[in-house]
Amino acid sequence: MINFEDLKDAELGKTFPKNELRYCCKRIYGGVSWPGKRPGFAVVLGMGNDKHFDSYDIYLLDEFESIDTRELVRQCGVMDLKYEPHMWIGDNRNDAADKFIWEMNTERGKPDDSQINVRCLSICSTQILEMAFPYQYILPELKRMLDKGRRQLFLKSSKTVDSLAAIEPQEISALEIGEFPAVEALAFAAFEIRGYGAQRRKSVRRIKKPQSPMVMA
Repeated sequence: MINFEDLKDAELGKTFPKNELRYCCKRIYGGVSWPGKRPGFAVVLGMGNDKHFDSYDIYLLDEFESIDTRELVRQCGVMDLKYEPHMWIGDNRNDAADKFIWEMNTERGKPDDSQINVRCLSICSTQILEMAFPYQYILPELKRMLDKGRRQLFLKSSKTVDSLAAIEPQEISALEIGEFPAVEALAFAAFEIRGYGAQRRKSVRRIKKPQSPMVMA
């Protein structure tokens, strides 16, 4: 049986038994940003079960890059079957991507009485897409999650590291979605999965221990 520590040193894209991966990950999310000024990008992240500082460690499990939207959608489908993420985060208003997703899901077949286990790829939106200056939020937050003193996010040898390093500070205020899809896909998934962990912590704190019944004399 694998544990979350095994994911730390595993190479990107390594295949794990699905049931074991689900057992050692509190949550698995995918993130995708469609091609823009650079090739589109998709990532899959896993969150551990054990608290570290005030949060949970998040590890990059897989990534894929392509300038071709159809190819990117197809690879998202492959990773969806491989990792079975609880959610995919990205822009769900891209007409070309929507068309290719519909085609792929149609090929898979729609769930019915004879196909109860068929998965259909679905993209959920994020508030980042509504921001006027998204990179002014994305970069500081990713920097905080990658801080060596309280690191929450582990990227290994990901291409996202190179993309982050390529962004010039003076460019940040002018950057829009589509400028660095690798960074965007990472942020979409990382911020949403972190938010899930935060909600779980709040829920635990709200649960009160049951009081012992009073003993009647």
